Amino acid sequence: MKIQSIIATPVSIPTVRPCAWAWGCTLGTTRTILQMRTDDGLEGIGECSGAAPALLISNSLASQLLGHEVGDLAGLRQLCRMDFSDCLSLATPDLVEAFAALEMAMWDLQGKSLGKPLYELLGGAARPMAEFVSYGYLLDLNSQGISESDVPCAMAECARRGLAASGARMFEFKVGRYSLATDIETVREIRAVVGDGVELAVDANMKLDLPRARRFLDSVRPQRLAGFEEPVASYVEMSQLHKEFGILISGHSLDAEKRMHFPDVAGVVGDLHLQGGLSNTPRQAATFASLGLKYWQRACLETGISWSAMVHLGMACPHMGRASQALMDYIEDDLVVGEPWQVKRGGVVAPPLPGLGVSLDLEALVKYHELYLQRGVFSHFDLP
Repeated sequence: MKIQSIIATPVSIPTVRPCAWAWGCTLGTTRTILQMRTDDGLEGIGECSGAAPALLISNSLASQLLGHEVGDLAGLRQLCRMDFSDCLSLATPDLVEAFAALEMAMWDLQGKSLGKPLYELLGGAARPMAEFVSYGYLLDLNSQGISESDVPCAMAECARRGLAASGARMFEFKVGRYSLATDIETVREIRAVVGDGVELAVDANMKLDLPRARRFLDSVRPQRLAGFEEPVASYVEMSQLHKEFGILISGHSLDAEKRMHFPDVAGVVGDLHLQGGLSNTPRQAATFASLGLKYWQRACLETGISWSAMVHLGMACPHMGRASQALMDYIEDDLVVGEPWQVKRGGVVAPPLPGLGVSLDLEALVKYHELYLQRGVFSHFDLP
């Protein structure tokens, strides 16, 4: 089965509400959507972040992959220079992302050719469903017409609704955008509304300094936070916070050698699009587990294509140390046919369909490509 054509299309999809976080506010997501067709008439789909990978694929990689065997993932790695990074100095995010989309489509095609769902090709189901938390961005005061004093109660209501809809056992949300007093009161209000049976975790995106992080953690001790993602910008200081407060600290660094020196930052929040795709991510998760670290997946406003890949990975990877993040309820359209795979009873079960188990909605693809041409790229800094 050989590759006959590759089409890479950038799309821009609004979110259903502004997504505020410590450093900015997001109004939508821009993704590259990949269609890969073979000489026997099958089509595989893939996805990655941003619009730049679409240009890279269209202008360079696609022509080099024509006639390439769909099962030759090693050849794709060579073409994208994934096995030679020279301490990452020669690797660009665009190339890494492009590889992830191309590899995803090749996995999808292999599953369709064999009549097997992706999680079976990745080693079989290690658990009956992929587990996810309920995740909450903050509210943007200007665009949503509220004051900072409204934030604690409004976020508590977001938590209540999100947990009720998803059945998740953890609510994870952003802090660091507003005053320390507001963040502390938000944690207290959410705990009061959701009760003691739900775990709470927060993410400051490295916005706090060490003294503020200490004051925050000391003030919310009674609310028993289960985790804190990137409270500060230094792994040395993150380690110090763990030693002082005993809380699970997590970060996005995927450098196993670095993580060996900071075992107290025991959570690794990964992204299959940045980890060498679906083939390499389970191997990295196993490496982190061997170091005593907990691995889980971040969400980044992906469409239903990458979301389905995350679900298959969540079912197949035995080294998921915690429920992963989920943002499928934040985007206007997931670009796949049928109802979105929303989190229910704390997780998602991939249907026993070949490959990724989803089909591209061509009308939606055209619609959101046109929006990309009109509006351009959405970013994490659409608003301050």
